[in-house]
Amino acid sequence: MKIHNKFNKQEYIIYAIIIVLMFIIPTVSTLFHGHDIDDTQFLWNDTVKNFKSIAIFVLALAVHDLFIAPLLVYKHKVLAYFVGFVILLGVFYGYKCATHPKEPTLPPAVTDVRMLPSQPPGIKNMPPIAPPLTQRHDIITMILLVFGFGTNIGVKFYSRSLSARKEMEDLEKENLTQKMEHLRYQIHPHFFMNTLNNIHALVDIDPEKAKESIIDLSRLMRYVLYECNHDYVMAAKEMGFMENYVKLMRIRYNGNLKFMLTTPDDGTQVWLPPLIFISFVENAFKHGVSTTKPSFIEIKGKIYHGDDQESRLLWTCRNSKRQDNNNGTGKVSEASGVGLSNIRHRLDLMFGKNYTLNITDGEKEFLVEMDIPVKTSDPEAIHNA
Repeated sequence: MKIHNKFNKQEYIIYAIIIVLMFIIPTVSTLFHGHDIDDTQFLWNDTVKNFKSIAIFVLALAVHDLFIAPLLVYKHKVLAYFVGFVILLGVFYGYKCATHPKEPTLPPAVTDVRMLPSQPPGIKNMPPIAPPLTQRHDIITMILLVFGFGTNIGVKFYSRSLSARKEMEDLEKENLTQKMEHLRYQIHPHFFMNTLNNIHALVDIDPEKAKESIIDLSRLMRYVLYECNHDYVMAAKEMGFMENYVKLMRIRYNGNLKFMLTTPDDGTQVWLPPLIFISFVENAFKHGVSTTKPSFIEIKGKIYHGDDQESRLLWTCRNSKRQDNNNGTGKVSEASGVGLSNIRHRLDLMFGKNYTLNITDGEKEFLVEMDIPVKTSDPEAIHNA
């Protein structure tokens, strides 16, 4: 029979602890109950007898764990498991009955061979008495064995649920990684198309500005292609990427857009996840900036220390709202922004509950407030040290 089982370290650590206790407890019990007996050989024989009984018990549990339990836990074959379960119990019970010790007949007043000062003449020739087929000890052992099988099944199901949960988390992380890889190249293809069209128009109107815009576009693409391959980037580079992005987008809006970017320092000593802000900035342009009316985007970043002296970043993005681009409801759907749901999912996986993200969709303004932990040294340098 093929063993359909996955080795789980925690599961077999539990089994090892239980088996060790099974061997230790009877040994200690024998020593304590035999403290008045001077016959060391008797104590040794009793201990060996207990060890043999426990070894058979452990062997039955091992057969159940390796060959029978997987039928139910992994293959979901209930009937096959039940048949194997009954056969294993029958074999175990048959072995116990076949190995019952046969005691010689003793005089009526003697209940234990050890009570005899010496073996009376002819006792060797006395016929042994076969023990009854079912003894109370056998019934107790069978009950304990069934309980052991049930515990084995419970531990396997619990171990399987943990493994399935971990596999699901790994799949989610892999899926999110793929989404983020896609997000790196998903800064709206039409943005690049519009930017190139704007640069094309500038070639005749303002050649110098057109050249400068091409350089800005090249820097933006270089950052997306190369810098974002790391889990953390320097905040200064992320801010520079955002400034280039805004600079290229402002070509379309002339003087109607008022953009404000405030940072507490140059960001050279702060490290954070790449492309963590761009989806919110892009959403601000998509839903908040008008080509005909005055608009604004205000971005602020503040580094501070939390209660546990952890370095944190409080980042806000506040922008005006276009009343002609909210489906007539006055509200902007969070899902409408590129990658906003991905960003929230990414924050969950990276920081767990150690972050806050609040989005306020007002009547005339849209506000994003994000508070995340940041690194004050290069995480990759620390990891490789």
